[in-house]
Amino acid sequence: MPDQVENKHTSRSARTRERFIQAALKLYANRSIDGVSLNEVTAAAGQKNRNALQYHFGNKAGLLQAIVSQHSAEVASLRSRYCSESALDKYSAQEAAAHALVTPVIQYLEQSSEGIYYVKLLSQLSSINHAVTNPGERSSLSPQEHPELRELFNAALSHLDNLEAQQRLFLVVSMTFHGIADICRISGDAQTGKALVQREPMFEQLIGAIAALLQAPPRG
Repeated sequence: MPDQVENKHTSRSARTRERFIQAALKLYANRSIDGVSLNEVTAAAGQKNRNALQYHFGNKAGLLQAIVSQHSAEVASLRSRYCSESALDKYSAQEAAAHALVTPVIQYLEQSSEGIYYVKLLSQLSSINHAVTNPGERSSLSPQEHPELRELFNAALSHLDNLEAQQRLFLVVSMTFHGIADICRISGDAQTGKALVQREPMFEQLIGAIAALLQAPPRG
């Protein structure tokens, strides 16, 4: 009997945690991270206990990290194939980095009903969570680490000094998530065949633009 009670509690706790993550993701994506209170998230998750969010996540940063970790893990699993040696043979270093960053996000967007919300959330986090634009506040938020992707970008930016490489990387990440979000916005967020076909050439343009930015010579 004690084991059954414990299992029920664990299962109920996991469902509650997931409801918080889903509710917060949609609210933050459709409005803004700063424009949504934790009380609104709690209400949208169907929770009456105002301490429940703190119990599961600690604070807003903990909640955001839970969202990012859940979805970035899925994207990372899709990314592996684009970082393999066989996938890189036909690309320059900059093209390989652009494809490995962007294409898995697009695939996740097309496979998951929550993908568009995740992209919209990252379009906000890409600026406030980066040392180039916000050097005084180093956020602890981090996506799923992917060493192979990091190596691709090190190679793609090897012709630049460290400061300019960081500036380019910020622009690349910002272009990726703002670009994908805007492309989906103008074609419609729906996961229909027509919308996906309309997006494809624009996604290809985005990958090409990112590769060109990575490849551009140093400013001076």
